[in-house]
Amino acid sequence: MNVIRPLARVAFSLLFVATCAVAQDAGSPPSSDAPSVKSIVDQLKVQKDDSVNTGATRSLRLGGAAAAGKVADQPVAPPPASISMQIQFAFNSDRIEGSSATTMDNLAAALGSDELKGRSFQVIGHTDGVGSAGYNMHLSQMRAASVKRYLTAHGVAASRLSASGKGASELLNKADPTAGENRRVEIVASGG
Repeated sequence: MNVIRPLARVAFSLLFVATCAVAQDAGSPPSSDAPSVKSIVDQLKVQKDDSVNTGATRSLRLGGAAAAGKVADQPVAPPPASISMQIQFAFNSDRIEGSSATTMDNLAAALGSDELKGRSFQVIGHTDGVGSAGYNMHLSQMRAASVKRYLTAHGVAASRLSASGKGASELLNKADPTAGENRRVEIVASGG
């Protein structure tokens, strides 16, 4: 009887760990963290400062200031409006998981909104650092194309969308290349 209790504890612990592992493989909790249509629109719409800043700016060029004795004045373009989204895919696949349904529906509604009707969008897939560079590039391209197909099937004109992948070349969490936040889809707006 003294042996049975420790064995039961070990069995329970293993069952608990196995249950947690299966839950992680299934993806994140459905839709609780899905961005709203409004928050997506706000991230991607034209801002007053989306135009090129033509004012004088200070910039450093390798050897430029020392050689010329002055700082160059150059126009600086702000970064394009974009949003990074965690879209869950089946392991080793471009199939969008059901847990991302609300996120994808909100994205389609936002891109189809009147506020964004004059904009085009680039769908960029990113992977984590697991696997070869070639494999990750291919997988990120497939996942970006899958998101584009979903958006066009939900009313966004295909002519407003392009899809590309960057593999693991732009990790969000460089300290942990395997981190989940590295597996994402980025939507970049242009036009306007």
